[in-house]
Amino acid sequence: MRISKFAAATAASAVALTGFVSVAAAPTAAAATGLRVASFNVRTSFAHDSRSWLSRADDVAREIVSKRPGVVALQELGPGRADGVTGTLQGRMRQTDSLKQALNRNGGGRYTLVRTTPYVKAGTPHSTQGARILYDTSRYSLVSDCPDTTGKSQFNGSCSMELPVLASDGPSARRSAAWAEFSDKSTGKHFFFVSVHLDSRRSGNMGTEGQYDALRRSQAAAVYNRVASMAGGKEVIIAGDLNSWKTKKPNGNTPRDYLVGQGLKDTSSATKRVNTQYSTMNHFETVQKTYAAGRSVALDYILAKGVSSSKRYENVTKRVDSSRPSDHNMIVSDLVL
Repeated sequence: MRISKFAAATAASAVALTGFVSVAAAPTAAAATGLRVASFNVRTSFAHDSRSWLSRADDVAREIVSKRPGVVALQELGPGRADGVTGTLQGRMRQTDSLKQALNRNGGGRYTLVRTTPYVKAGTPHSTQGARILYDTSRYSLVSDCPDTTGKSQFNGSCSMELPVLASDGPSARRSAAWAEFSDKSTGKHFFFVSVHLDSRRSGNMGTEGQYDALRRSQAAAVYNRVASMAGGKEVIIAGDLNSWKTKKPNGNTPRDYLVGQGLKDTSSATKRVNTQYSTMNHFETVQKTYAAGRSVALDYILAKGVSSSKRYENVTKRVDSSRPSDHNMIVSDLVL
């Protein structure tokens, strides 16, 4: 069967952008739209670990650049001070801005963040604002209007959504997720992308832990319902740290299971899978443990609805590494839209 010059060129473009062939013997333009996405919990600058954020920022940037994702869901990349000190930003850099500078230093100048400033006004009680979205401006256009400021004030609620909390929680427990619509510059294909970081609380009391599980499920439902109402029939990708896993007691991975029940595919079920014998959380351990359960102990996920296939999934890690970029591994999925 003869393939048109346009289809062949589209196939070549997909290989160049994502590193995998996403077309069949007689491809169409739509079938050839490859998209490499990633999720990376980069660890807040306010954590007092043996390696500070500023000592790790270049490592995080190099990890991202090395895998060449088109769009990245980031967690714990906050708008506060990059040096991890609580206080005024006067003359100081945000953690969000420091990642952009690190990317520039390490060959990732084409990447930019959808948002860099807070989602809420200064002084407003709020939990993490570290869910962010990074994208490759050479390949994708931001369709959504996502301003960083409100007048002269350095905050805006654009392209974010607040997640549910327990009835007993105060406003300081509320988290934000990030969302945006993108278009592929080569094909014109549109898709919606969401970065999430669900509630992280734990309890040894199974009744209380069950409440936290139910909350994480409610947060996943709120994210899905909001983005689905905006997306219409467009593809939807939800990625991030679900703070839950399959073998977790008492209820297993309730947020992941909810999203799969809504028709999203867990992309770790890809045709080719790399390093699934490890958890996606490494705790900064020099030697990362292997698990017979494999993906059953993963906290980080990329889930997609409307994609035609998931070609490859990688949990980006080394078994031995004394200078890990974060306490989580980056995960990467090659999708076909």
